[in-house]
Amino acid sequence: MFEEKIKSLRLARNLTQEDVAKAIGTTKTTYIKYEKGTQSPQLSTIEKLAKFYGMSPQEIISDQETDIDERLISKIGLIKQLGEKEKESIIMMIESVAFKYQTKLLSRQFEK
Repeated sequence: MFEEKIKSLRLARNLTQEDVAKAIGTTKTTYIKYEKGTQSPQLSTIEKLAKFYGMSPQEIISDQETDIDERLISKIGLIKQLGEKEKESIIMMIESVAFKYQTKLLSRQFEK
């Protein structure tokens, strides 16, 4: 459910309810209601939550579990503290590793 998902995302990043509330431009009290399921956020708030967590609105409201490793998710808070050059370096490293992996998979397919 949506409320469980946003709570899980918040906890995986070691954030407080107040941290998330400030990031999406709402009050802590309102955000707590979202996590408890006693109030539903407007679409614009869902979009802000999705952007904050680096997801699409569909992903954040989906009941399907994400296959993203929780260890990786927990590092997003650390990455947010870095400067733009450092963030760009991390993005380049991720893209490089992903490209190398995809190339390896493709070469295995052609070996068969």
